[in-house]
Amino acid sequence: MLITSKPLFVYLQRPDTGDWVTVGRYQAGSEGTGYFRYAPSYADAGLNWAIDPLNLPFHPDVEIAAPRYGGLHDVLRDACPDGWGQALLRREHKLPQNTPMARYLVLASNADRWGALAVGTRPKPSVAALAIPKLPQLQQVVEELAALNAQQPPVHARLRRRLVETASVGGARPKATLQDEDGGYWLVKPSLPNDVADIPRLEHFARQWGAASGLRFAPTVLHPAAPGQGGRSAVRVLRFDRNRERRAMCVSAASLLQTEYPGGLSNDRWSYPRLAEELRWIGVPAEDRRELFGRMVFNAVCGNDDDHPRNHAIVFDADADGGGWRLAPAFDVVPNPVETPAYLAMQLSTGRFDITREAVLADAHRFGFGNREEAAAWLDALLDRIGGTFDDAVETLDGAWRQLLAERLQYNLALLR
Repeated sequence: MLITSKPLFVYLQRPDTGDWVTVGRYQAGSEGTGYFRYAPSYADAGLNWAIDPLNLPFHPDVEIAAPRYGGLHDVLRDACPDGWGQALLRREHKLPQNTPMARYLVLASNADRWGALAVGTRPKPSVAALAIPKLPQLQQVVEELAALNAQQPPVHARLRRRLVETASVGGARPKATLQDEDGGYWLVKPSLPNDVADIPRLEHFARQWGAASGLRFAPTVLHPAAPGQGGRSAVRVLRFDRNRERRAMCVSAASLLQTEYPGGLSNDRWSYPRLAEELRWIGVPAEDRRELFGRMVFNAVCGNDDDHPRNHAIVFDADADGGGWRLAPAFDVVPNPVETPAYLAMQLSTGRFDITREAVLADAHRFGFGNREEAAAWLDALLDRIGGTFDDAVETLDGAWRQLLAERLQYNLALLR
């Protein structure tokens, strides 16, 4: 291979002790290629956690090529900022729109990076101290995110610098990380002036509804609009990749499905059944496949058609016996505020994106159900729970939205029963 750059070292916060170690080395090659190799020191220390169990299995003597993202390995792409963070970094560093993803990986701060990975140019880790505003500054964060989104001058100059420096978390909408007084880390996402609905309130409602239906969702807290926030509401979402100062390894469903998002040429690999099989392949507990089935159904009922592969993930559970991968809590679930979608972004069964009972049940065996009858009974019980918990959850919305979503609920329940 022809090497065209200096090596970039990849660091990992150990899931057992919390110590930082050098897990491997990434190096860009010619014509959009890139290679990763686990560090000899990592293997010599008896460590063997694979940072991506599917695409980067632990083979300490092998240079592993990156087939996607212009030569950047999937899990390293996961550690890059998404649309919002990329926009901030382009603005700050005057970068062109077609900046390679590897450039964002280097420019993004390790302090706020998703998961348990960090990167640097030195063989041994020297991870910067976290510099994240405390929760009482929520109002200032909301104001500054709004100014950033509108490309206006800073309202709070010091906070502006901090938000740009930590532009590492994913998603297309403005967001920032706050640490509360108990040490918990939360993503704060404010409403935007051009929103057609109160998106933070809708996200919080969906979480309350999904959790009441028995599904695992990341906890949320709604901060209603107040005069000091310029009429903007915000929702904060507990980060599942953080436990106080400890970070957890994460891999997106896009990586597990070996598809690019965004930027992929097709969505033929975007599939709930395929994702369920990848979960089985990497040893995720069987109940997580049924949890995934339940989330697919919930997305269909509530009309969340932004369920693309980067809105699902796995997280490493260090507390499990010997440690193991689990389906991460559901996140970024927002009912479509404009229309009731007839399709989801991910396939419900092979080749089918349509919200119908047949599409839901056609590949149910891939989620671990013994037969179609068992899957149908499980589906009907879940639909009863979703329908039965709606009235309590919808109390957080005003009358017009209650009516609209109640009509959507009845329409989609009829399709799935």
